[in-house]
Amino acid sequence: MSITHSPYVRCFWTGSLYLTNGIVMPIHCTHISTKKIEIEAPNGLQGSKMVKLELNAIHKGKMAKIKILCDPMADIFNEHDKHYIKLAFHTISDKDVSFIKEFADAHS
Repeated sequence: MSITHSPYVRCFWTGSLYLTNGIVMPIHCTHISTKKIEIEAPNGLQGSKMVKLELNAIHKGKMAKIKILCDPMADIFNEHDKHYIKLAFHTISDKDVSFIKEFADAHS
């Protein structure tokens, strides 16, 4: 599946971030596209070079559990004592990309 243009939109989905050291933390999404995501988490990446992200996605009454392997791009400690983390998608199913694309297109 080739997607040439992907809007980057506000998103409020919740989920879990799995670090390579075994830590799992609750997160919420702030922005998403079919290529990258920005999340807010209580802790940082703690040296993880790749992370697993599970999102509880909802769009027009349809729910999906989206699972993505991500490459970290940034981890910034913000003014709310949270970590603002930007991730690029490394591995994601075509079905999950389609769900995100529908959501992003509807909110752009």
